[in-house]
Amino acid sequence: MLCDLNIPWPVASYNQRPTMLQVHSLKQILCTLEELGYSQVAFNFELIPPNKVPNDTKTPNPIDLSLFKEFKGRIKLYTRITLVIDDPSQCQGLSKLTRAFDIIAVRPRSERALQLAVSSLECDLITFNYGERLPCYLKHKTVCSAIEKGILFEIVYCAAVDGPAGSISTDNGITDAGISRKHFFNGVASLIRASRSRGLVISSGATNPLLCRNSYDVINLLTVLGLASSTSKQCVSSSPAKVLLNGTLRIRSYKQTAAIGDEPLAGGVGSASERGNSVSHFKRKLEDNTVLQRQKKKLSS
Repeated sequence: MLCDLNIPWPVASYNQRPTMLQVHSLKQILCTLEELGYSQVAFNFELIPPNKVPNDTKTPNPIDLSLFKEFKGRIKLYTRITLVIDDPSQCQGLSKLTRAFDIIAVRPRSERALQLAVSSLECDLITFNYGERLPCYLKHKTVCSAIEKGILFEIVYCAAVDGPAGSISTDNGITDAGISRKHFFNGVASLIRASRSRGLVISSGATNPLLCRNSYDVINLLTVLGLASSTSKQCVSSSPAKVLLNGTLRIRSYKQTAAIGDEPLAGGVGSASERGNSVSHFKRKLEDNTVLQRQKKKLSS
């Protein structure tokens, strides 16, 4: 099972909807990933300050999976949100999103934000913008404490394959594409060093079909960066599956009890209102079936 957990949603605001041209481009990316053997794909809605989650919205998930009905049974689609944070004040609306998306990711832009994501936030992934310098020096203690909590770190390889075929030296230095690749290799090497090659997920971040790569190319890239071949395979298969499992358990569990069956609880199934009603019904059933409630009914009768 191959997974790509980062296909950027073309709209970065709750007040806009993707155009037909943008939807067609996403469908082309899905077709390419299907040809390359991917079976699990997540659309990534990135919330960048000063954009915030609206207070009056009834559907905090703007990703409309009904636009891709023709891929049902071919590719399993998921929804993801990536919160770009600089300080703790930008995480106030996170509680509204925990059950609206299949994956909750955080992209810290400072060392303080990274410490917050590791210690306090309920998220599944931590990612960075690998086209620029990392926001801070990655410490082994910080990274491994996040991995022990079940939070994985994402590598996005589009910064390494986007742009011209190679860097061009000029009088002013290296072109933008070369600088982007330089930051990518430095950032990924730092992450591999700090994580001791554990808890890593690799995604494409593809905005067009030409940026998609098959699993063998991805494994070769990670091998060049210093990962073992077996570990590289896990970055595109079992590790992303763990992220999806963590997100599913966050949505389908309540007080250490998991729901089973086909109830529309996951972000990729049913509308937001249906998911909310199902979760509320699930909680009521659990509360009604507790030992305390049964004892109260016996005493009252």
